[in-house]
Amino acid sequence: MLVVTGPIGVGKSAVLYEADSLLVAAGSSHATVELEELARCWSPAIEPARAAFVYRNLAAVWANFAAVGADRLLLSALLERRTDVEGVVEAVPGTVVTVARLHAPLAVLEQRVRSREAGDSVEGELDGARWWARHFEEQHPEDFVVESGGRPVREIAEELLRRAGWLA
Repeated sequence: MLVVTGPIGVGKSAVLYEADSLLVAAGSSHATVELEELARCWSPAIEPARAAFVYRNLAAVWANFAAVGADRLLLSALLERRTDVEGVVEAVPGTVVTVARLHAPLAVLEQRVRSREAGDSVEGELDGARWWARHFEEQHPEDFVVESGGRPVREIAEELLRRAGWLA
């Protein structure tokens, strides 16, 4: 499994989908999931145990992917610390996890957030981007870092997959 992480605005989604396209072109049996999408549900019953809910969803989705031959998982997720990988490993038994963190300068993150957010949500997203950027610099949950500021998405995705050993 290759987990792509990084702060808000770093390009996780764009790089994830480009990496998916590269793997399809290479004929690699794989699945691609944004963990955040598996959490997109609101119910008072979920809130006390949202992480467990998300990992149960991942386990169910992975079982379906594996049943049709997927043998690799490309996953984007915000990881606060390296131990957050434990829930992913429980959901996808027997997997070896590599964590790649995307990095961009704070000014790039701020510009990307401003270009995609509108209204009152901008300041909250900017605060989130700044917090996550600092947090990743302190925690280092990754196996390796890929620079994503000012580079074409395809180039970033190619480097990501090469460094993970998924593309030659």
